[in-house]
Amino acid sequence: MRTLTLNNGAVLAGLFTLTIAACNSLVGLDDLTVSEGGRGGTDTSGGGSTSGTASDGGNPDSGGTSSVAPGGAGGEGEEPYVGECMTNQECTDKAALDVEGAGGEASELAASVCIKPEGRCQKLLNEDCTTFTGDYLNDRAILLGSLFSIKGSTAATNLPRQQAAALAIEQINAVGGVPSSEDEPRPLVMVHCDESTNLVRAAEHLVKDLGVPAIVGPNTSQDTIDVTTKVTASAGTVVITPTAVASSIVSLNDKDLTWLMVPSDVQRAPLMMSQLGVLETQLKEERGVSAVKLGIVFRNDALGIGTRTSLNELILNEKGLTDPLNLGNNVEIDGYVGTATEQTSLVDKYVAFAPDIIVLAGTAEAVSKFMVPLEAAWTAPVRPHYVLIDSTKVPELIMAATNNDDLRGRVRGTGITTGPSGKDTPAEAYNGFKIDYDVRYPGGNATISGMGPAHDAAYAIGLALAATRDQPVSGKAIAAGLRKLASGPTKYTTLGPNLLPAFQKLAAGSGITAVGSFGVLDWDTDGAVKGGTLEMWCIGGTAAKPVYQSSGLIFDIMSQQQSGTYKSCTQ
Repeated sequence: MRTLTLNNGAVLAGLFTLTIAACNSLVGLDDLTVSEGGRGGTDTSGGGSTSGTASDGGNPDSGGTSSVAPGGAGGEGEEPYVGECMTNQECTDKAALDVEGAGGEASELAASVCIKPEGRCQKLLNEDCTTFTGDYLNDRAILLGSLFSIKGSTAATNLPRQQAAALAIEQINAVGGVPSSEDEPRPLVMVHCDESTNLVRAAEHLVKDLGVPAIVGPNTSQDTIDVTTKVTASAGTVVITPTAVASSIVSLNDKDLTWLMVPSDVQRAPLMMSQLGVLETQLKEERGVSAVKLGIVFRNDALGIGTRTSLNELILNEKGLTDPLNLGNNVEIDGYVGTATEQTSLVDKYVAFAPDIIVLAGTAEAVSKFMVPLEAAWTAPVRPHYVLIDSTKVPELIMAATNNDDLRGRVRGTGITTGPSGKDTPAEAYNGFKIDYDVRYPGGNATISGMGPAHDAAYAIGLALAATRDQPVSGKAIAAGLRKLASGPTKYTTLGPNLLPAFQKLAAGSGITAVGSFGVLDWDTDGAVKGGTLEMWCIGGTAAKPVYQSSGLIFDIMSQQQSGTYKSCTQ
């Protein structure tokens, strides 16, 4: 396990000159080893410390070792000393004795904080949570968490999401932290956990052991539901998922604590059904048939079920899906288990069925275990067109499309976009995020789905803390602060240079309108995003180097209006 060493002074200088990466020493995420296994699945992604110890490369003067400061590792206000510790340094020193002599990575297990008010020492890291971002030795630091599937086949998608959230924490710390009721701002520490081995265990470390008031993640809809109902709602912890889309999430009894960052499956359905109608007309003409065959293949969890049910009103061949002309004849609907090692029987069924169109609602495994084997086994004269969702916009699909122009031309999907130009366009925020990420993590890919929303989620938590600086830090307070991010006349994009003025406005009691990478940070009473724009994406680039691109067709959620037209990315 490694931690990330950050020099806040250098980060501050680099942030405003877009050289943040050059001014910091990154270990953490860049040195993580991706291992096979894990539960897998993503809807559509660190760590570090600035400490006073030589072993983690921090600034020797940055760690706090004085008497307890207000708030300690999580709360607000001065608490009586009733337990085993007063400072985070004390706890780290005690833990260091347990690993003394082990050397290497073992020494990093000593990173600990003093949890208030009980004065309890708690290690930051465990078997699920192996990295962190921020100066954990600062007794004023507020602990937060991230929760993604970062092992096995999903690591390539989720590690960048985790890094995007970490970047926002670095940017906030670079300006000194979030405003507080004291004169001095409070820095943030984010502990990064993997959920793929044991979701509840990882979440409980963040919530019960460390007492974090907010978590960025999880990545899948089902895991978001599970972590809410089993851990976070009862504990009063905010969960902001950057990628989950199941509309059932917003119906949870979550005490206004679980929030979506991207449009739900119900909000996406009109665009998908419209495109299915366009494809139906096109293929009937091209193939000279009076009826087309449709397959709907979905991951049998909240993500897939939500997408499937959102298509219940689809009209195909001038009939509803359940009409005898369609279901069991021209329409097949099949769920699959996302954790299965293979989908041979499902592939065999669809080779025999030979549909003209396949709606594929899953995650990376939908591509690697169904689409790729199906393409290899296909025997019919004409191949299917695929209509996908954001969670299949993964590196595995790019790999499948490499040197395969035929497949590139048959793939399209719904996804979030920065939208058309206009007064509310978040293009500045999105492009700024991509530049910041590319500088911070050279050689990375800033266009993986969910990265911008992961950055925005962590950013939004920081803004919410500023908006409620006079309240004790808690999930309830953060939720209240999130409601203040779309209530003001002054707009701020989620870029580092805008942090201080945004903090000043919020700390003074004024509302702002925060524009994230994919739209205004505005939610309804259930925690679903109010607006934003969707697009139909496709795979462009070249045969040797395919890339995801917009087709030019845009759908505005608020107005329910389309603009632009679909143009294949291979043309």
